Amino acid sequence: MAELVQQPTDAAAQIDEKKKQKLLELVRGRAVARPTDLADDEVMVWPSLVVIEAVSAAIFLAIMFVLSVMVNAPLLERADPNKTPNPAKAPWYFLNLQEMLLHMDPALAGIIVPTVALASIAAIPYIDRSPLGVGVLGTSSKGRTIIAFTTVFTSVVLIGLILLDEASGRTGFWMKTVFNDWGWPEWTSGMVMPTLVIGIFVGMLVVMVKKIFNPTTRELIIALYTGFFVTYWLLAIVGTSFRGQGQDLTLPWNLPLVHH
Repeated sequence: MAELVQQPTDAAAQIDEKKKQKLLELVRGRAVARPTDLADDEVMVWPSLVVIEAVSAAIFLAIMFVLSVMVNAPLLERADPNKTPNPAKAPWYFLNLQEMLLHMDPALAGIIVPTVALASIAAIPYIDRSPLGVGVLGTSSKGRTIIAFTTVFTSVVLIGLILLDEASGRTGFWMKTVFNDWGWPEWTSGMVMPTLVIGIFVGMLVVMVKKIFNPTTRELIIALYTGFFVTYWLLAIVGTSFRGQGQDLTLPWNLPLVHH
């Protein structure tokens, strides 16, 4: 009787062992979950990060304290609603928009261009979904070369356009006079011409980067974002340091003093 009972038990054990082997085969492969034994690649927030931030904040506070003691703050007299300062400038982070207002229609400079730029930046993660090179400046040596090329291209084009428009009396490269002679509405010279100029030079940048560097999608986006970044800061610098009375181009050392 013992033998009769033992035989089914051995058969059941063999079946269970086969099932285990099959289950092991099903989970064979590279694990998707991130391993936890990466101590060499990890840095603790405390103290590694927090201490650096605290020391940096203390140094920055000390520098600000010394500057506040040694240099007078550039404060003006109490605001007078009957006297508008010349030049009247926006806060520095809006000076790029104020600079654009000198060259194009207010709706284009203040609403359309910023909205298109911000929407394009927000769309980058949906266009470039590659995880390779994330967080690395320029992604590759070619990407860093593209950044340098785009910086030079954008700076030369933007400075040239500002000087040319200033020489034409801010008339859209003399097109405002032409459009007025044709009887076209005034907004056409302030919207149509700047839009065409922006589109032409952005298209030129894309074509040149493709022809010269044969970029990936990531590298092409890097070129376009670099163009936006350089434009943002260059317009802010021009609006801050090169616009004097009547918003005319003025060398920085010829700007009127705003404090004594």
